[in-house]
Amino acid sequence: MKVRTFVGAEAAYACISTPTISLDIRLEPGRSSAQALREWAAEQQENSARFARKAALARQAADILENEK
Repeated sequence: MKVRTFVGAEAAYACISTPTISLDIRLEPGRSSAQALREWAAEQQENSARFARKAALARQAADILENEK
């Protein structure tokens, strides 16, 4: 993995690249790059967990609808 930071006119970014993905993450000001990345990762994990719960509910609802027939 390669990681570099880039400071533009409007914001700073962490540019992450691996053989399979490239990802540019806007860094929140007032924090170190590492802390901003950790906070971004935590937020993404929370969002992912929320989406997983919604997906599970949708699957359960689909099963209920199928069983009503």
